[in-house]
Amino acid sequence: MQVATDLVDALVTVLTSVQGILVTISLVSMLTAFGMQLTRGDVRRTTREYNLVARWILANLLAVPLFAALLGAVIGLPDSILVALLLVAVAPGAPFIPQLATMAGGNSHEAIRLTAALTVVATVTVPLLVFVTLELLQVGIGVSLVRLLLPLLLALVVPLVAGAALRDRRPDLAAPATRGLIALSNVTLLLALVLVVLLNPGTARRALAILYGTGALLLMALFVLASIAIGWLTGGPTPQNRRILALGTAARNVNIALFIATVAFPDSTAEDSIVAFAFIMFAVSLLVAWYWRHHPLTEESTQGSESPKRQSPES
Repeated sequence: MQVATDLVDALVTVLTSVQGILVTISLVSMLTAFGMQLTRGDVRRTTREYNLVARWILANLLAVPLFAALLGAVIGLPDSILVALLLVAVAPGAPFIPQLATMAGGNSHEAIRLTAALTVVATVTVPLLVFVTLELLQVGIGVSLVRLLLPLLLALVVPLVAGAALRDRRPDLAAPATRGLIALSNVTLLLALVLVVLLNPGTARRALAILYGTGALLLMALFVLASIAIGWLTGGPTPQNRRILALGTAARNVNIALFIATVAFPDSTAEDSIVAFAFIMFAVSLLVAWYWRHHPLTEESTQGSESPKRQSPES
């Protein structure tokens, strides 16, 4: 009996480590794929569009985290749900933003630039925002700022730069490698989400019961809709830009949120709440994208936001 218990404990330990590895693989492979879709011209254009970049940052790194902090301060939520809400609020740039933009009939390349820019900025802002918001709401965190910053730097910026460098040197490999990396990211993220539930089925059920009993599921749906509204209001003068930023603002980076939860809150049930949020976010975002796809913009309304044709790596 004791042997069986020891084996189960050992298996749980191994699977927990595998879950963390899967989350890291998903994050790194997706960001490498993003880097492979960027050209030097994209980087130069992004750095020169101060107004547009300021809108991206305002919506994703200021307005959404502030809205989440206000919800946390006004509504009494269990710590695990509060931590999950704050982690997804401070983690912008979900990997599927380009797919949402394409589904909605938008410019997917513009969405890739948005995601890449948010990812680079998030390397510094995410740890800072996590510490500030949790400190203000008096929620303890078990790691130092430096310990949280270094893994994020390695997991976010290095793959992005490596992907861009590979595209620059071997553009012929960029397209097939991008497809493979995106598939790898999607599969590993799905497996990680499944393991979160399988490793703690009782905890997951209790977390879902708390989410349902406290109205947190409805609160999460409200958070996603509010994020869409924030992105739309700050998206700029054209409906095309507003749609892209609305979907991009609602699509929080679950990979980053799970990564931080694993590093900083290993004993919390925040991971289960993040998984629940992910399903709600996907559902609401897909519904909005589907609606916009069936209500396309006129040609005149998209002219102001169309990106130029893809430039060569040397441009």
